[in-house]
Amino acid sequence: MDDEVGKIGVYGMGGVGKTTLMTHIHNKFKNAGIFNCVICVTVSKESDLEELQGRLSKALGITDFSNYKDALCKSAKLFEAFNRRGKFLLILDDMWSTFPLTKVGVPEPNQENKCKIVWTTRSKKLCRGMGSERIIEVDGLAEDESWTLFKEKLGIDFVLSPEIEPIAKAVVEECDGLPLGIITVGAAMRGVDDTVIWRNALEDLKNSRPDLEGLEDDVFSCLRFSFDHLKTQIHRDCFLYCALYPEDDQISYDSLIEKWMADGFFDEIEDREKGFDKCYTIINDLKDACMLENCKNVHGSFVKMHDLLRDLAIAITRKSHQFVVKVRSNVGKFPRDESLMDDVIRVSLMHSNIEMLSCQSKCPKLSTLLLEGSRLGNIDHLFFEHIQNLRVLDLSHACFMCFPQSLSNLVNLHALLLRYCVNLREVPSLVQLRELRVLDLSGTSIKYLPDGMDGLTNLRCLGLSVTAKLEMVPVAAISSFSHLEELLMVGSKWKWSSNEDRKGRGAGVEDIVRLMHLKKLLVDFVDLSAFSTYVRSGHWRGLNCFLLTVGNPFNDLVEIKYNFYSRECLVNVSDSDCLNSVAFPESNLTELSITRLHNLSTIYMEEPTQGDKLANLKCIEIRKCPKLKYVLSIGWFQTLQNLEEIIVADCRAMDEMVVDMGDMGEANNKIPITLPRLKRITLSHLPNLKSICKRTLICSSLEQIVVLYCPMLKMLPFSINSLLSSLKQIEGSRRWWDSLEWDSANTKMYLQPFFLDCPDFSFQKEEDQERHETKRKGDSIS
Repeated sequence: MDDEVGKIGVYGMGGVGKTTLMTHIHNKFKNAGIFNCVICVTVSKESDLEELQGRLSKALGITDFSNYKDALCKSAKLFEAFNRRGKFLLILDDMWSTFPLTKVGVPEPNQENKCKIVWTTRSKKLCRGMGSERIIEVDGLAEDESWTLFKEKLGIDFVLSPEIEPIAKAVVEECDGLPLGIITVGAAMRGVDDTVIWRNALEDLKNSRPDLEGLEDDVFSCLRFSFDHLKTQIHRDCFLYCALYPEDDQISYDSLIEKWMADGFFDEIEDREKGFDKCYTIINDLKDACMLENCKNVHGSFVKMHDLLRDLAIAITRKSHQFVVKVRSNVGKFPRDESLMDDVIRVSLMHSNIEMLSCQSKCPKLSTLLLEGSRLGNIDHLFFEHIQNLRVLDLSHACFMCFPQSLSNLVNLHALLLRYCVNLREVPSLVQLRELRVLDLSGTSIKYLPDGMDGLTNLRCLGLSVTAKLEMVPVAAISSFSHLEELLMVGSKWKWSSNEDRKGRGAGVEDIVRLMHLKKLLVDFVDLSAFSTYVRSGHWRGLNCFLLTVGNPFNDLVEIKYNFYSRECLVNVSDSDCLNSVAFPESNLTELSITRLHNLSTIYMEEPTQGDKLANLKCIEIRKCPKLKYVLSIGWFQTLQNLEEIIVADCRAMDEMVVDMGDMGEANNKIPITLPRLKRITLSHLPNLKSICKRTLICSSLEQIVVLYCPMLKMLPFSINSLLSSLKQIEGSRRWWDSLEWDSANTKMYLQPFFLDCPDFSFQKEEDQERHETKRKGDSIS
């Protein structure tokens, strides 16, 4: 490390591997102990100053950043956060324009702070413009490296015949040493053992120089080849659809699948679950072809497009005038060029500054209009009269307050997505929208459902979660949804009770039971009686996924004890002063979350008689239960073979996380417990915790251990041999780390490189944590 060099510019053509290189650098230095803080942020072509500041604030864990509206205030907040962390390494990937670091809020590296900033770009000129003290060019792979990578993508078990191998090497030469091209072409040719097909592929590559303005031939001939060789036209259409999302955006499976189905890609599939399965397969095919990348995200399954593949998709659709993509732009108004808009079928203005949808725009073929996250404030009362073939309308997170009556003209609409349009108080009649399959009003301010709901007989999914002002769900509406497969209503003001208690005012539990096609149910029951009524009905046995909550708070609840056997299940128990025990018998629980049960002292489960009773449990989260003394018994703990995460926080009475119930026998107490999938354990604000587990834990996948404010915890029970292959970080205070007791001096020596000292300033206030967690869960529900 050269302390005299603080700013490093890395440049090279697109697809050469700059991002991969930065990922390796980030991972290498994150736990090396050289820097106090290592951050990697993607800038991207469409990012402006505000967007970049937002990404930096997220990476730095600044929870109140959205409260600062002025750019100077944001800059000062970032500057302060960087300075608090001391010596940092900041990686800015995929830069397209220069900017002063101080304007963003990033301190300049110097001899005193010894910080370093690395940026990647396609332009050497930009490196100079940013004042790089060292400039590094990333070249393509050498011939032997290219051949090795290509064979890897063909598959380790695939052997090329003597006739095919020279043709394959010629194919690799056409990729010109570019890793992205080699990877996508290799994936396209995986499993092909026909010499004729290989010869034809070589000719296609030589002749596929794209006639696409602004694209480099060497890169895009490979990518165009891979696109053309996708399995079916549906695969190609689904790939192109992904370009409607912002560059470097993490795209959720659910979002893609919902829109693909609504836009008519799979009209022949009526069953929503079967449609999801088909779309899921398409996504995996695109990943296998290296046309989409997998993303790690705690909120579910996500993919992203490489920026070059997105550029290719946009160029292809632009040439045919089928797409208009102006995401994160200052577009101002809806596009109005009639000569171009006549053929447009999909428009994306996501996260743009558009404020008005005017009636002057005529798009007779438009099927998808995406305005999610835009600043849209007004919609002309005639706008929807000119786009009557629209099938997908997504206005989620927009600012407008009301819809024009012309919404009723969208007779072909299949999906109306209005998630978190917080200013929206009323939706016009939907009586003409008889083709509607998906209606999502989650997070809006509506008091009453729109007129015409009882005519939506084709509706498959209704989203009403976090509707804090919703007064009533009419019986007529629910009873008409004969094909409804998903009812999502967690966090709504309207809570479900029995029809008898309703006394004719609105729908009740019995109306849910009559929804015979329901597969996914997320609802709040008003009390234990309503919950019991539903459970006794047996309706839940037909569900594939459910989240059922009872009361808020639990006024008369003493114990919950029910069996569930679904493929996915989340039990969420929170906010009670009178609940003193919670019992969960054998089930297919995937997540157990217990929060703010102030008198809870016991989580009771009869000791398992067989090892698979909680086989599907992936996450245990226990927060703010001040009288709870332990989480689970050893008997149950050792059955959790799919457990991935443990979070225990703010439980003052807890002295052991996993307790020995006293009947295990001395010999058994020496047998280690294996948790093969555990990735993260977080223990926070447990002042009396003395033990995690009395037995040794073998956790071969454990990546992160976080221990905050647990002064009595003096030993870690993990097997050192199982940790070293997976561990990335141990977070805690220096005082706690130095107080730990070890079986041998070597153990601390081995683990020391993974330790990250977390002083007090790095933790959020408790109320900030709760607010962030509430928002996260609301977003994941929607």
